[in-house]
Amino acid sequence: MAAGNPLDENLRQEILSVDGVTDVLVTRWSLHGKFRTSESAEAGMCDMLTDANRMDVEAALISGAMPADTHSVLLSTGYQKHHADMDVGATIELTLGQETVKVTISGLFDASKAANGHGALAMDSAALFAPEELFREIHPEIERFDYSWSIVSDPKKTESVESSLQELVSGRSNLGMDTIATHIEYEKMQSSIIFGSFQDLSWLIFLFGVVNLINTTLSNQISRKRENSILRSVGLTGKQLCRMSVTEGMCHALFAALTVLLLGLPLSMAVCGSVSKKSFVGAVVPYQFPFLQMGLFLLVLFGMEVVLSVWMVRRQKKQSLVEQMRAQG
Repeated sequence: MAAGNPLDENLRQEILSVDGVTDVLVTRWSLHGKFRTSESAEAGMCDMLTDANRMDVEAALISGAMPADTHSVLLSTGYQKHHADMDVGATIELTLGQETVKVTISGLFDASKAANGHGALAMDSAALFAPEELFREIHPEIERFDYSWSIVSDPKKTESVESSLQELVSGRSNLGMDTIATHIEYEKMQSSIIFGSFQDLSWLIFLFGVVNLINTTLSNQISRKRENSILRSVGLTGKQLCRMSVTEGMCHALFAALTVLLLGLPLSMAVCGSVSKKSFVGAVVPYQFPFLQMGLFLLVLFGMEVVLSVWMVRRQKKQSLVEQMRAQG
């Protein structure tokens, strides 16, 4: 920065000359800083607090107050969680470049609500916010503290603009370009891993449920073998026995399906809202009912009940009543 900020007026005019570019906006004024107390030491980007970002930063404030003087700063809650001594009211030594000054932490802000880092991992998000006067006091020799620009372009010329900017940046080792497409691809990858894991877990629970259904149905039918043999001895026909078993199985399946809907649906909606708020910075993604998965669940549930009931009845009919009653006795 002191030797000459690469984000200067010449570069701005060069970018504006690209066909499709309509404006260049300064989005961050920042310097890399080191800050420490007597017990802890950290490092990160220190962003300038200006009229352009003051409202957004104030909205992200968790505790304390906005800086009221030149030597007051805001600290990200992520650092305070790891270092209890870096709290509101604490005095820290802040080093920007080669100069060190003592400043006071006037407030803590939520980094997720003031996200401004670049690259998929946003490793350079703001760790601190300091007044412009402090930047000017420490480094009066620096004219421009521009750290990043946002390029406004014609949506119809997005590809050509990106290609031209990429060529422009590739010839400068001290510049880099961050695109929305990069963030979208990263978020898709992250989401596929997270939601894919949840889906695998749901299939595992589904398989356990099928095994448990088979075990419960067979155990119930075996335990009632003596009762069924007595009913057959007093005139119950095989068709009636089959109908009774299937009806009982259907009632059991219907009760299970209703329980899943009454308990699972509200729980799923609550989990969806909670996960989406954490994943998408407070935005709630509308819940979508899994019709395909639920349809498969009901098909397997009712189908297994019918198949198992019929199979057990036919198996019992192959044995004589005397053999069944003896076996149970």
